[in-house]
Amino acid sequence: MKAAPGAVAEAAIQRAEAVAPAPVRVGPRGHLTLIRPDGTEGGVFALQEGENTIGRGQGALFDADPYLSPRHAEFLLSEGALEVRDHRSLNGIFVRITDEEPLESGDCFRIGQELLRFDAINPLTPLEDGTEIIGTPNPGYWGRLSVVVGRDLDGPAFPLFDESARLGRERGDILFPEDGYVSGAHCQLSVREGRVHLKDLGSSNGTFLRVRESRVVPTGSLMLMGQQLFRVAYK
Repeated sequence: MKAAPGAVAEAAIQRAEAVAPAPVRVGPRGHLTLIRPDGTEGGVFALQEGENTIGRGQGALFDADPYLSPRHAEFLLSEGALEVRDHRSLNGIFVRITDEEPLESGDCFRIGQELLRFDAINPLTPLEDGTEIIGTPNPGYWGRLSVVVGRDLDGPAFPLFDESARLGRERGDILFPEDGYVSGAHCQLSVREGRVHLKDLGSSNGTFLRVRESRVVPTGSLMLMGQQLFRVAYK
């Protein structure tokens, strides 16, 4: 006696399910690794494909850092790329630069324990009615570098002139002799064809530029968030 067609089909489905491979679990596509002050690796935060929220209260690596905002950053991980977005955090996200980077007026960067802001100095122009603004004659300054000591609070400011200005602990135009984390010659600001550029000079601890709104970062990048240093890796 032949089995009914429905029974045959049901039996075939059961056999297929029995031999079907188990679904593959997709693990984390990347991770953030904490780098301790002595250079050793600390904890790891897994990055899943899609959006990953970073901030105080979002994981054990971040909860003890009071300089992190509760929603500090968003890491958007897709196939072969990672975009980092600042969630309007108070203290920002800083990425270690590996090549010369263009600077815009208002950009901030960190060397050692110093937080610095670049501001362009533009020539004074008369008002619409032709009245000129009184001020000390500009001897050729194209920018100003300010030490940021707090929210809306600046410390010393340094005018920028000539074609470049070097920053360091021992050698350069602007020195930070008390900061042991700043290299002897650390980084350089230069102006070419009206554009300002920031370049690291092979410093030991790096030059970190604040992310304006978002930035695509390559795997292996070092990032400062709050008081902690992280290395990002993904595939």
